[in-house]
Amino acid sequence: MSRILTVIFSLCVLGSCITPKVYNELLDKHEIAKKNLTKNEKLILQLRETLSDKENNIQSLNLLVENLRSDSARLNNELVSCQKKYDDLSTTYDLLTSKSSRYMAEKAKETKELLGQLEKTQSELFAKEDELNKSIADLEEKERKLIDSKNELELRSLRVMELEAIINRKDSMVTALKQKISQALIGLEGDGLTIVQRNGKVYISLEEDLLFASGKYEINKSGKEALDKLSDVLSYQKDLEILVEGHTDSIPLSGRGLVKDNWDLSVMRATSVVKRLTSNSNLDPTQLIAAGRSEFVPIVSNSSSDGRSKNRRIEMILSPNLDDLFKLLEE
Repeated sequence: MSRILTVIFSLCVLGSCITPKVYNELLDKHEIAKKNLTKNEKLILQLRETLSDKENNIQSLNLLVENLRSDSARLNNELVSCQKKYDDLSTTYDLLTSKSSRYMAEKAKETKELLGQLEKTQSELFAKEDELNKSIADLEEKERKLIDSKNELELRSLRVMELEAIINRKDSMVTALKQKISQALIGLEGDGLTIVQRNGKVYISLEEDLLFASGKYEINKSGKEALDKLSDVLSYQKDLEILVEGHTDSIPLSGRGLVKDNWDLSVMRATSVVKRLTSNSNLDPTQLIAAGRSEFVPIVSNSSSDGRSKNRRIEMILSPNLDDLFKLLEE
């Protein structure tokens, strides 16, 4: 503004010769210039204010940019770190996935094997359960049989007791019978007569000399007396079986008439004894049996005369009637 006034003043000094018109024009222009200058100054002030605001904004923006750059650098670093972590995690994930796949495959294989074992175990368990059920059934059946056997055993025990009682009675009877026979034939024992109690029976053995002459089947006098005494004892024994056996030595017999050999002689002698015993009417003939054994059941060797003498004998086997015993056994 001062510069413009200086210019105008200079023009006035130098142009004192300038006309009023020019001067007035110059004044007008000066006023216009002055006004314009005022507007420009105002505009400049406004622009300066705007510039100051803009500069402040620019500073703020620069600061913001710096902050953004700093944040960008920090975020970039964080991004790089996150990317690294992501890569590490991805690698770890891939490794875990691989391991998980192998693990799952292994576990699937193990699971399949376990399922197979479980199925096998279940099959074995079912089989054992069937066996157990069968064993239980067998055990129950055996228990039932055991009870039946126990009951049967008790019944048998009762029968055994009854049998023992019968046997004891028979043994007592046989013992008493032996004593009675010994008393009846006293004086003959040891002199061709033997009386033995064995296996629940009484065995009476009479040598040939007590009853018969050599090669004969007729009973002599002493023999008849002995047999009569014996028949008196036996006549009281109704529950008794009497087997009379004739025995000879091994010397062949060449006879004529009824007695042709040792068979005939043994039978005839046994028959003679039976007939003499049954001459006692109190002795039941059904209790007696006559049998000939010839030379085939010797008691000693026939190589000596003494041995042959012992083999020529009559044996009487007195057996208790065991019908009640057999009846009990059949029940």
